Amino acid sequence: MKALITGANRGIGLEFVRQLIMRDAHVFAACRNPSKAGQLLKLQEDSPQQISIIKLDVTDDKSLSDSHNLVSSKTNGLDLLVNNAAVSPVDKGLGTFDSSTIKSILAVNMVAPILVIQQFAQLLKKGEHPRIVNISSGLGSLNRASESSTKKYARIYSSSKAALNMSTIQMAHELADHKIIVVSITPGWVKTDMGGPNADIDTNESVSGMLQVIDYIQLEDTGRFYDYTGKTIPW
Repeated sequence: MKALITGANRGIGLEFVRQLIMRDAHVFAACRNPSKAGQLLKLQEDSPQQISIIKLDVTDDKSLSDSHNLVSSKTNGLDLLVNNAAVSPVDKGLGTFDSSTIKSILAVNMVAPILVIQQFAQLLKKGEHPRIVNISSGLGSLNRASESSTKKYARIYSSSKAALNMSTIQMAHELADHKIIVVSITPGWVKTDMGGPNADIDTNESVSGMLQVIDYIQLEDTGRFYDYTGKTIPW
């Protein structure tokens, strides 16, 4: 397997790299500042033949193009793309928002995955059983919008993930003729820098669960929304 993971320098993205190389995959581990990605660099040092670190700012058009050129120079196809890069600034509600913060959240969480898919679609078309996974959140489920946790916290983050989910559906339709599966998966509430120390599960449990979902999804499952255990989440 040849996989591209964004936001691969820490947390869930780093754990994807760790578990995929244990499966003998070659991983293109993309992050904005590779020189500061100490844990990722250590993984590459231990498995240099399996990890290619790619400098990628998902909000920058030139960086997207440069990363595509680099990956294309190393492989003829991709089997898996995980759009994992995301941001979740502190959200204190109405009266505290500013346009630049809202735009930056949407740029990373919703716009960037579309642009990454667009950039690497040709390589995915040449992959074996190609799959695209957009890392979403249960907070992005419109059916769950009345729940107290969604109402009180992460309003813009939730909106960005709901928008990402809609793009999953649209990209699934767009790429179905090329037999590319596109799904959203929520990793659960995970103990990361974003999720915090009081979260329910660690990155190992989350990513191992998501990889099991990725293993069994078929073309008829494209456009769906799953949690890390394989349960279907209502949009």
